[in-house]
Amino acid sequence: MTFLIVTVSVLVLFFLIMLYFFNVAFVRHSEDGIDDINSEQNLFLSHHKEIITAGMDYIDSSPHRWVYTTSFDGLKLAARYYDTGSDRCIILFHGYRSSAKRDFSCAVKMYCDLGINVLLVDQRSHGKSEGKYITFGVNESRDVISWLDFLIKEYPETDSIFLGGMSMGATTVLLSTRFTLPSQVKGIIADCGFTSPKAIIKKVAKQKFFISGIIVIPIMDILCRIFGKFSISGISAEEALKKSDVPILLIHGTADNFVPCEMSKQNYGAARGKKQLYLVDGADHGMSFLADTKGVVGKVYEFINSCQSA
Repeated sequence: MTFLIVTVSVLVLFFLIMLYFFNVAFVRHSEDGIDDINSEQNLFLSHHKEIITAGMDYIDSSPHRWVYTTSFDGLKLAARYYDTGSDRCIILFHGYRSSAKRDFSCAVKMYCDLGINVLLVDQRSHGKSEGKYITFGVNESRDVISWLDFLIKEYPETDSIFLGGMSMGATTVLLSTRFTLPSQVKGIIADCGFTSPKAIIKKVAKQKFFISGIIVIPIMDILCRIFGKFSISGISAEEALKKSDVPILLIHGTADNFVPCEMSKQNYGAARGKKQLYLVDGADHGMSFLADTKGVVGKVYEFINSCQSA
């Protein structure tokens, strides 16, 4: 009897620990301070405070309007739309537990200056968009299709569409290639994306919590299926890119300690279509633009022009 009680107690404790990790990883939390450059969570950006503040101010002050669409599972999704009067548009998807305003504080002005309209998306379970669960690109990639449908319907004059993303947003746009994308989609720009939900969860579990992915992944997948009605298994950017001809530009910092640079190399190796890989020496996660502004802007401009002239 004592053995049975101990066994049950250990199993219950283990299950509660897994529920805790599920909540940490997948459930929406408070976003207070995410757009405050002076907040503790943004201390890592302090060396770039001036340029990021200017970029955030541009996002707030430049003429734009909030637009909305509905996801495949009934969530109200929100985005800012910046109209430069162009027939080109880029849809931008931010990273995990981040914000569009912070992640693309420098990019929105860059694209507007290039004469490209910008649809700046709040990913599901972030910002003004509804949702309880973050799905590491699984359902977010389906939201890409919702936003494409919205853009083509509301702005039929849009002839060329590009998809851009950072971190989880990069994986989101890469995973969207598993669907049939409209002919208006000319290319994808993915900055520091991971190869699959399983791969990044496994990496973080081992690095931060010293837990083997062999244990974590199956249980997290079960909890995702039960509570979030999605699965983190059987989906990867590599597999999607093997079947896609959409041109891609992959950007990654070589000193990325969160999403290993090797993951973009793997995505590049798997891609079937026209592809480019731009590595920024010494740049940490999501910092490539700030570390090499001239190089990144030049590469983005070159890529966009090459996609439209093809």
